[in-house]
Amino acid sequence: MDSKGAIAVPRASAVKVQRVPSSAEAERKTQSSADVIVRDIIQGIYEGRFAPGQRLIEADLTNIYRVSRSSVREALQRLAAERIVAVNLHRGAQIRRVTRAEMQDILAVLEVAIGLAARTAAERLTEETRRHFATTFEQLLSFEDQAESFELLRARNRFYRALVECSQNGELERILPTLHVHLIRLQHYTHGSAVSRQRFADYREIGEAVLGREARRAELAGRRHIRHITEGLADLPAHLFD
Repeated sequence: MDSKGAIAVPRASAVKVQRVPSSAEAERKTQSSADVIVRDIIQGIYEGRFAPGQRLIEADLTNIYRVSRSSVREALQRLAAERIVAVNLHRGAQIRRVTRAEMQDILAVLEVAIGLAARTAAERLTEETRRHFATTFEQLLSFEDQAESFELLRARNRFYRALVECSQNGELERILPTLHVHLIRLQHYTHGSAVSRQRFADYREIGEAVLGREARRAELAGRRHIRHITEGLADLPAHLFD
């Protein structure tokens, strides 16, 4: 976290030290009201302030965020487009639940897609994309000994996004966002699922294979990673999908 207050300097010095805004602060200043709501609802699910199945009432959100109804409606429309929120004509908006069957279908497609992304990323890696991927990989691994959090979610998303960008496959870039993998992560998290050592072992295997330009190893690691997630579905209780 950034330190609070000014940095002390000698009185005799004419230099005035100013605190440099963090990247997070700079990002918030450029966000619209709808951006703030979207981000906070997703973060709120991770923090337990919102839960799958919970109704989102426009009037309440207007008061909570001190914004206009149009901003709230824009945010809900965007969340609905990402399938985080379901909007019903009579019941309004609510945090969406994913069925067990939907999870299995998503992961079946994702196994192939992530395997392909990892293999082609290793094959097509350039010096520029290698530096970018290495940075996101290191950022993700920095969370290895920490609890599940919204910041870990963002690091994980950056890692997958960098993997797809390195693959230089436009169809993968188009298809993967439509799979809505974040819904599976959110539902796992609300159940209290811990980030396992196995999960980070998978990330490490994928990252090292891509950076080593080992295409076959990268593909197998990517597919194995998704299979591990699929196997974990059996441990989720039935009430999570009601």
